[in-house]
Amino acid sequence: MLCEKCKNKMYWCIQGSTQGWICPACGWGIVTTYIDEIDVDETEYSLYIRNVVGIDKEKISFVAKTANVNYVIAKHMLEEEETCILKAKASKIKATITKLQELKIDFNVIPYFKY
Repeated sequence: MLCEKCKNKMYWCIQGSTQGWICPACGWGIVTTYIDEIDVDETEYSLYIRNVVGIDKEKISFVAKTANVNYVIAKHMLEEEETCILKAKASKIKATITKLQELKIDFNVIPYFKY
């Protein structure tokens, strides 16, 4: 696509919640709203932790906060073979998965989670 103002080649970009054609030469553009697929996914996902090794204070605290339980229950959840700690929409599940990966906690999401 060519810029209407300076006739240079424009490029397509997505930045935050906008998408559109931008001219690198003069800055002119045509933009519209961009909503990421994960933000419109209405599926409720279940996030399970499983086979946790090296249970420590940080893991207990995270599970307690995520599952909205006290530390004693969170510790028991970590000791079980597989336990559901969260039922939520995709964006919340993705944020929780990121933290689980940092803590090296194995997990499973039902139904299939493509994000």
